[in-house]
Amino acid sequence: MSAKKILVIDDDPDFVAAITPILKSALYEVATASNPQEAKEKIFTEKPDLILLDIMMDSLFDGFSLCHAIKTSREFREFKDVPIIFVSAVKEVAGTRFQFKGEEQGMVGPDDYIDKPIDPADLLARIEKLLKK
Repeated sequence: MSAKKILVIDDDPDFVAAITPILKSALYEVATASNPQEAKEKIFTEKPDLILLDIMMDSLFDGFSLCHAIKTSREFREFKDVPIIFVSAVKEVAGTRFQFKGEEQGMVGPDDYIDKPIDPADLLARIEKLLKK
């Protein structure tokens, strides 16, 4: 069985540097992208089994719009079933979870949501659960 590949999409190099060894220690292959444009290319070249997606990159809704595109657009139809976990520092920064209700805007949301700073064991358990589906 080949290693599952996780695409980490986050514009924070420190987060990417911290998360990569955690994922590799669990024997996942890791690909990274630092913005939505690069992420779109990487999805096609890397064909990830799961995506860890930062909500806020260049703009507040980058993560949401990318998630929605992957789940619904024809462009990404071969990847629409790839699980997406939102990773967000909003709670850390604002003290509360992000209250954007994507579905009310007609947007398709992620399969899971985890707050930064992340607990590695929790993250790996969630990844494993989604990859088993």
